Amino acid sequence: MLGLLFVLTASGTAAAQEHGAVGLTMAFPAAIGVIFHATDKVAVRPEFTFNHNSTELTTLDATSWSVGTGVSALFYLRTQDRVQTYISPRFSYTHSESNAAGTTAIPGSSSNGTGFSGSFGAQYSPSAKFSVFGEVGVGYTRSTTKSDLTGSDLMTSSWGTRAGVGIIVYF
Repeated sequence: MLGLLFVLTASGTAAAQEHGAVGLTMAFPAAIGVIFHATDKVAVRPEFTFNHNSTELTTLDATSWSVGTGVSALFYLRTQDRVQTYISPRFSYTHSESNAAGTTAIPGSSSNGTGFSGSFGAQYSPSAKFSVFGEVGVGYTRSTTKSDLTGSDLMTSSWGTRAGVGIIVYF
């Protein structure tokens, strides 16, 4: 494993096609954002996520929504044959709410979560205006959920693997 990391981070020739300094990103898990290349070796990638769900039953109408933001710093390690490898620390914040209405009173809840992660990624640029990327890593998330029923806070924390893929369209 250490040998693989050494090979991937060793300096290589800069044969990649030059791309713009700013691009639009679209990624999975679902996120929309931009990428700003501060230098050839450093970029910042803020992103935005949102989700809305609605369920209608005979005696119950339930809705939930969430919004989130995150920012990643990309530190490029090596460039070879249009492929750039990078490491990326990331911070994220999410807020969500849910409620339901029906024949009986059903309390809602709200939640706030923060996350930190680190990833290793690769970005392939077949042209100056388009790139694809993929990354894998490990992350930690902590969230607090407040229930309207009890008024108390439920604190949860989790850590595990994370992965993502996406495209970049440069201006």
